Amino acid sequence: MNIPSQLIEVIDIAMAGYRKENEAFIISILHKEEEILQIINRNMAEECKAENGEFGIVLAICFDVKEDKDALDRFTHSHFKFDSTPAADTDEEVAYYFLPLANNSEKSAKIICKLLEKVFLIKSSQHLNFEVYETGD
Repeated sequence: MNIPSQLIEVIDIAMAGYRKENEAFIISILHKEEEILQIINRNMAEECKAENGEFGIVLAICFDVKEDKDALDRFTHSHFKFDSTPAADTDEEVAYYFLPLANNSEKSAKIICKLLEKVFLIKSSQHLNFEVYETGD
């Protein structure tokens, strides 16, 4: 998959706009109108918070254990799982992970695209969209 310039741009915008005040935000990654991943400020998730509160971004990956069984299986048998932190709120119906991303939008976008290909079998950015939201945290 070619790395969509729109993904790099939206990560750039979030990193530039929210880093200074270390604000909470969500970038939704949508495939055919369905949200499949989120990028968040790592300090929004207790499992990923920096001890010094330093800004960073993580990819929030959520699987419905029944509906996303194949994708979850591909994830758990990949290096992505070993680089991720399981969420404390995971239960038998939902598996939730946080994957740290680089402080570089191109590197982060590349990691996301590789995960989309290997785990979700999405090989084209044709049906991908990206939306940024401020949160009230």
